[in-house]
Amino acid sequence: MEKIKAFLKKPVALGVGALLVGILFGMVVLGWGIWPVQWEDASPSSLQMDYQRDYLCMTIDSYIRNPNNQLLQTRWEGLGENANALLDALTPAACDFNDNKEIQAFKEMMGAASPVASMGNAGNALGEEPAPTTEEIKPESTFSLTPLMILLLLTLVVGGVFVFLMKRKSAGGPAKPRKSVINPSKVNAVKNQAFTTASSVSAAAKREPALAQFMTTYRQGDDLYDDSFSIDSVNGEFLGECGVGIAETIGVGDPKKVTALEVWLFDKNDIQTVTKILMSEHASNDSAIRQRMVSKGEPIKAEPGMTFVMETATLQLEAKIIDMVYARGPLPENSYFSRLTMEISVWPK
Repeated sequence: MEKIKAFLKKPVALGVGALLVGILFGMVVLGWGIWPVQWEDASPSSLQMDYQRDYLCMTIDSYIRNPNNQLLQTRWEGLGENANALLDALTPAACDFNDNKEIQAFKEMMGAASPVASMGNAGNALGEEPAPTTEEIKPESTFSLTPLMILLLLTLVVGGVFVFLMKRKSAGGPAKPRKSVINPSKVNAVKNQAFTTASSVSAAAKREPALAQFMTTYRQGDDLYDDSFSIDSVNGEFLGECGVGIAETIGVGDPKKVTALEVWLFDKNDIQTVTKILMSEHASNDSAIRQRMVSKGEPIKAEPGMTFVMETATLQLEAKIIDMVYARGPLPENSYFSRLTMEISVWPK
């Protein structure tokens, strides 16, 4: 449960959750409930083949009784590219005609260069006097702004609720910030400000009980390892956060072969997140890996039992490696961790 709560505190997790809720709301509530898709004014070419055949039969029968040239042309064009194929395959039985006279006459008429130009001959062939052409009255298309306005209103309401919740959460304590990237040219300055050895822990801090103590363990196979902990005062006031996650892997394939872990400390009263990189023996001796890690934080060679301290404006973190085991495999010796357990304690400065 604690891991789930910590996961939901991450901005990425919150964004993904909001996206999923939005998709479900849009599909189920809006798409299927409020504004379901409705097909209107579809052409006969969108019908199934059987219904297109029936439509053609009705077109021929209608023209026999009411030889309207313009209406015939509109109905014929509505069948699209399949019109000629349907007409060739048409039989009197399919249309419930007594003989093939009507269908044959229609075929001869439609075989002319232009349906409109041959309407006079078509009328004689079918035994009817052609009626004067009239323009088909098309229904006036209408567009309503009501659904769009409702959607806009819902978007504003949901957005307002989301902003309110985010501001309320920020008032109680900010979420884990984006970790600062340390410029390699300022590494020495970061060393002086953010890192001290175990011997630099003040006696006053050791005399006082720690504000918070945490235990975290990385095990090979936990490819999503990223523990984070909230630091609160005795009165419940949010002071900051700290955590441990994967910083660098080596080799290919699953599970990931973690060669470096990052330990970070965030202080709400400080503008910079302090980060240290715990490197394997192989990574510590590899200049290329070490150079990449410098851009993320201060690299340290991890050793069993070692203790290191990180400081911000108002917080002091002491981390101790309780247990550490290297994995064995085809990669260089002591290049990635099988297990690493760390105890983290935090005091006010």
